[in-house]
Amino acid sequence: MLPKKERLSRVAFNRFFSVGKRQHTPALQVVFVPDAGLHVSVVVSKKIAKLAVTRNLIRRRIYDIVRKFRTKKEVRGVFIFMVKSPVAKMKYEELKLEVLGALESILKKYN
Repeated sequence: MLPKKERLSRVAFNRFFSVGKRQHTPALQVVFVPDAGLHVSVVVSKKIAKLAVTRNLIRRRIYDIVRKFRTKKEVRGVFIFMVKSPVAKMKYEELKLEVLGALESILKKYN
């Protein structure tokens, strides 16, 4: 899990969501805004996973993947991950490949 200071507040979420650049993958939509620090938010709808336990598991997994990626590379910016329906059935390794692929693509394109 990322520290609370690296997660996005609700107020900041609305501001960055409207101006961010979007990157789509089959299982995710990532909104990116260049910024001095790292801030991450994960959105999992009830349409994706009915149970809060499942939604929280997906969030924790994505936060963990980003945290591990951050230790290997210098990552800056605001990332909002919006989960699509295939994620509910994905194993951790499949989700990891999806998230890392999206992060690499964004960082290559915008940094």
